[in-house]
Amino acid sequence: MPPLIQKWNMLKDENKDLFALLECLSSVATALQSGFLPYCEPVYQRCVNLVQKTLAQALHNAQPDQYEAPDKDFMIVALDLLSGLAEGLRGNIEQLVACSNILTLMYQCMQDKMPEVRQSSFALLGDLTKACFQHVKPCIADFMPILGTNLNPEFISVGNNATWMQPYIPMVLHQLVEIINRPSTPKTLLENTAITIGHLGYVCPQEVAPVLQQFIRPWCTSLRNIRDNEEKDSAFRGICTVISVNPSGVVQVRWTLKDHLILHGFKNQVGDENWRHFSDQFPLPLKERLAAYYGV
Repeated sequence: MPPLIQKWNMLKDENKDLFALLECLSSVATALQSGFLPYCEPVYQRCVNLVQKTLAQALHNAQPDQYEAPDKDFMIVALDLLSGLAEGLRGNIEQLVACSNILTLMYQCMQDKMPEVRQSSFALLGDLTKACFQHVKPCIADFMPILGTNLNPEFISVGNNATWMQPYIPMVLHQLVEIINRPSTPKTLLENTAITIGHLGYVCPQEVAPVLQQFIRPWCTSLRNIRDNEEKDSAFRGICTVISVNPSGVVQVRWTLKDHLILHGFKNQVGDENWRHFSDQFPLPLKERLAAYYGV
């Protein structure tokens, strides 16, 4: 760390060599976790200052004759390093967030015309939500409409990060279902959309259950080939809960031979014990149909 900090202190905010150093420190902070605590305060504060300075320079858009156009790459790498700090420090970043105006700055970044800026700000929102939700919670009413408007397949990477946190189900569920059913939706956005729907189903199954029939087939298809991890696990558990609330949403779907394989993969994914737990709640006609047609 000492050589990195020495370089950090030498480089001015306008020096583009700062890009690589910020990216490096982001990886280091994520890996060291609490081991990065001795260095976190000055690094955090400088990142916030970089974001604030770049946003201030954005006055160029209103008065281009008086202000120089900002280099938004400085803001993007600063936001990414803040994400690395939040991911690595977790709850230890709480005090730094409390003593700064980062959430106000993020609100501006989320509405930036540059997709890369919005992408990085949404990623930071996700990491801060996990690390110190008590500071994010008061801003949810402001953030959610912006997240909803960014569920746009035109900007794949922005959509991937915008789908991370969607507790305002009525606002976003319609858009998520539309995305997952669109044939041209890129694979990564499909996967993130499916995981988001699963997470919503996990915490609010009653709200998601009425539209189960509209997304269950593409949902299964989207997630069957991605590697197992905690996000996929919780998404599958969410859909299991939604199915138990509205089993007819599965019965009414026309399943094909390919879907037969998907259903078996679904059963294998959740495990025999979990499958028995939620299938025991199915009405008898659904149990009989699954057994007769698909052997599950």
